[in-house]
Amino acid sequence: MAQQKRTHYEVLGVRTNASAEEIKTAYRRKIREAHPDAVGATASSAEVAAINEAWNVLSQTGRRALYDRSLITPPSPTKPDERTVVPYEVFQRARFPWRFVLGIIAVGVVGVLLLNAVSQPAAPSGPDGLLSGGSCVVIDATQAAVEVSCDEPHDAVVQQLIGFDMTCPTDTEAFRDRQGMGVACVVRS
Repeated sequence: MAQQKRTHYEVLGVRTNASAEEIKTAYRRKIREAHPDAVGATASSAEVAAINEAWNVLSQTGRRALYDRSLITPPSPTKPDERTVVPYEVFQRARFPWRFVLGIIAVGVVGVLLLNAVSQPAAPSGPDGLLSGGSCVVIDATQAAVEVSCDEPHDAVVQQLIGFDMTCPTDTEAFRDRQGMGVACVVRS
């Protein structure tokens, strides 16, 4: 009497509707039980090969689906020299999600415009202590120009800041910058 070939499910000891995680767990358990290092030289290499074949088929969704169909409808008898060709899954190349990216950009632009529309303008900053053209200054007791807010009382407005070795234009007065950055050419207000 011929021995009936075991299914891959029977080899791993799982149900035909087992989840991928159940199949993975059963494979690991079976391969540990049958591995020659674990059970010694008595282990059958045919059993290890059967477990590996079952895992190779059942762990891949497409191959498992083909195998399940072959269990339902037995393959047609073939000549001994014919080989069964297992079709490979054909994957479509992933397309770049242009619509999604453009949608994110559009939402970002609208968000920036809305935030700009509802935000309050920044309050003008006070003097930073660095003289430049247009800075309002007061002249202190040491004859140095000190920057102040133009909203406060001030003595002059800086026309330009020049180096120590240069001279101011004739329509301006020269005062030393308090920070030592050069000479402030100012116009009295």
